[in-house]
Order: sequence, then C-alpha cells, then structure tokens
Amino acid sequence: MLRTVCICIIDIWKCFTTPSFLFLSIAGGLLYGTFSAWTGLYDIILEPENYTEEQAGWFGFGSSMAGIVGGLCLSYLADTNRFQHSLKTLILISFIACLFSIIWFELCVHSLFYDKHILSSTALTIGLSTALAGLFSGAASPLIYEALAEIMYPLPESISASILVQWMNVVALVFLFVAPNRDKLVNFLVLVVMIACIIMVVITRFTYKRRDEDERKRIEKEQNQIINPNNVNCLINDTTNEHSYGTFD
Repeated sequence: MLRTVCICIIDIWKCFTTPSFLFLSIAGGLLYGTFSAWTGLYDIILEPENYTEEQAGWFGFGSSMAGIVGGLCLSYLADTNRFQHSLKTLILISFIACLFSIIWFELCVHSLFYDKHILSSTALTIGLSTALAGLFSGAASPLIYEALAEIMYPLPESISASILVQWMNVVALVFLFVAPNRDKLVNFLVLVVMIACIIMVVITRFTYKRRDEDERKRIEKEQNQIINPNNVNCLINDTTNEHSYGTFD
C-alpha cells in the first residue's frame, strides 16, 4: 500500500514538473471549470434580458448537448491518420471558435463596458451563441485528455486525467464564489479565461510519444512478418495457446 502511494506521488510530481503538461492541464482546467460554472449561471446572467429560468435552463441544456456532439465528432476526426499528430491545431481551432461564440453571446447581453446590448438579443441569437460555445468547448475536451496522456506517456492515463479533473473542480468552485450578483463580471471573466487558455495552448509543446511508440511497434511487426513469413504461423500458434491457457485440456 505504501509503495503504491509513493509511486503515485512520484508520478504526480513528474506531471507538475513537466511544463507542457502544466500549461495544457491548467488551460483545460480553467476553461472547463469556468465554462461549467458559467453555463449553470445562465439564469442570473440572462435575468436582466428578461429571460425566465426555464428558458435559461433550455439554453444550458442545448449547450451541453452541443458539447457532447462536438466531442464525438472531433475525437473521431483526431483518430484518423491525417490528423493523428494535429491535436494542437484542432484544440486551437476549437478554442478560437469558442472565443468568437462567447463574444457573440456577450454582445447580446449587458456587460461591464456598456449598459445595453449591442447586437439583437433574441431567443434565437442567445440559443445559437450558447450552443456554438458549448459545441466548440466540448469538441476540444477529449483532445485535451488525449494530449495530456500523450505528453506524460508512459505514465498511466488516470494520473493526467485526475489532475485535469481536479483543476476543473477547483476553478469551478472559485468561480461560483465570485458569481453571486455579479453577472457582468462573470461574463468578463469567461472572456479573459478563454483568451488566457488560447495563449497557454499556443506555448505548449505537444508530443506524441504513445502514438509514435504504437506506430513503431506496428512497423516493426510488419517488417518481421515480411522477413520471416513463419512469424504468421507462430502468431497463430501463440493465439491458440493463449486461448487454451488455464484450462484442463
């Protein structure tokens, strides 16, 4: 038990002493911690625009559903051969698109800098802007988990994922303490956090250790099969032995 705890502490220390991991995990924690708290405060933010709590709830629901769709679509795209080494580009595109969606939303509501909304504030514009913000923020979420696992390979994926989740929880908790009766400040903080996250992703150095290792093993296996065709038969025999292992045959 003690040995396991020591290994876990060492792995966590390696994560926190790796600049690329630190920048990307903080960026992910800031964005998703802030975004999750922000979507839960739509009723407060949209109250001055005369939207009901029920309408705000539907806006939040639409944003969440869009985030799920975005995550599924972009994660599938990132797994294709063409984009396997383009996680940074895909994350940046998602973050920038999310930033523009948030700007659109904030131009439709009151802010710290102006008392009246600049763009038309209708259920359609609010719904579209929140849905797009959710779509693009959710699209980057699985890619960040994947990128953190790649950076810290061969450490267990659970370590990097757990640290990211803890960043999210801390940020969301702090954000909720700031939020009461400060709807304009909340909107401004979301914008600042989004810009800061983009900067941190830009300066992060992405590596693909796990994917490169898998590719190396695959190529090595193919070369061995070409050099020695008998390897195929050996592989079949090994598979048969594995299936019969532990039986009483």
